[in-house]
Amino acid sequence: MKKALGIFRGFPGLGRVVAGVSIMETLRDRYGYDIRMISYLQGNKYLTLRGYDGLKEATTFDYCSIGLLPTNKMGVHIHNTIKSFMPDVCIVDGEPLILQSIKISYPNIKIVALLNPSDVDNPSNDKEAMDFFNAIYSLCDLAVVHGLRILKDDGRYKSFISIPTILRREIFEIKNIPTNNIYCVLGGGTENVDMTFVESTIRIAELCQEVATLLPQYTIHLICSSQNIFNALTTNNMPKNLRLYDKIISPNHYYSDASLIITRSGRNTLSELAFLGIPAISFISGCSYRTSEQSSNVKDLGMSCVKAASLEITPLKLSELCTKMIGLKSQNCFQCGNHIAINNILTLCD
Repeated sequence: MKKALGIFRGFPGLGRVVAGVSIMETLRDRYGYDIRMISYLQGNKYLTLRGYDGLKEATTFDYCSIGLLPTNKMGVHIHNTIKSFMPDVCIVDGEPLILQSIKISYPNIKIVALLNPSDVDNPSNDKEAMDFFNAIYSLCDLAVVHGLRILKDDGRYKSFISIPTILRREIFEIKNIPTNNIYCVLGGGTENVDMTFVESTIRIAELCQEVATLLPQYTIHLICSSQNIFNALTTNNMPKNLRLYDKIISPNHYYSDASLIITRSGRNTLSELAFLGIPAISFISGCSYRTSEQSSNVKDLGMSCVKAASLEITPLKLSELCTKMIGLKSQNCFQCGNHIAINNILTLCD
């Protein structure tokens, strides 16, 4: 039996977790792999939601802004897991230092790097930072770049594929039947982020709170996904048609009956919405690095049923946009990258 170990960065949300878990579970359920997964913070909350237990949590000394440190306790835990589990392949998302450390200590283990197109090409980031990330990521045996734009291999990587977004497996089972529910999905949480990101997240939530009073015929669901955002919202005199959620919840809960989704412009959420054909209002917000990527995501998606919005929009204008967007459907057929990624990983492991 072949073995796969997944290592996924668990903050600020779930962007570095959901695709990797989808790949790992497919390897297990369709191809008989023995799998283990390591994450932390929001990533562990997602793994717990999917029924995994015995997860080790990171401390603040275990990670920095770009992920886990290979020399602290979580790094030791990863290396001990590799020694005892002896995986044939490690699938790593968002952990450049861990990828480098594994390649140094276990040069014969195959490593697959799951990458966002912005990990490889992002003019809004410093050139030196991009050179650093690409130098480390290129140590992998297979780079799987998935998202809303296709990149060309510039020759730095041993094996490089650029494909559409890898979707969560549960998305394939969802059928959207619109009702009078509007969901504001604020991502996978806001762990370990700067205040700009937190403040913009709260601003989106507060806008949706005010929209609830303007659209009494709809129930507005605010999915905060993390306690700090939930706690920051004013719950006094809350409209009767407003619902708040402080934890990560299943996508089936909000995608199955949504007439509209209000969200950020991350590649995973936008790809899911395109696949399901649900109309959406997508906020461009955060630091310059994030806003550049988000603007690119909406542009690259190029779908009339997804409209970008600014944090400067008024509640009245947002409510009018909601009314305008409800009922729109995608005319495009979004093709995910799951099967391409799996086939390339299986070939690597043969």
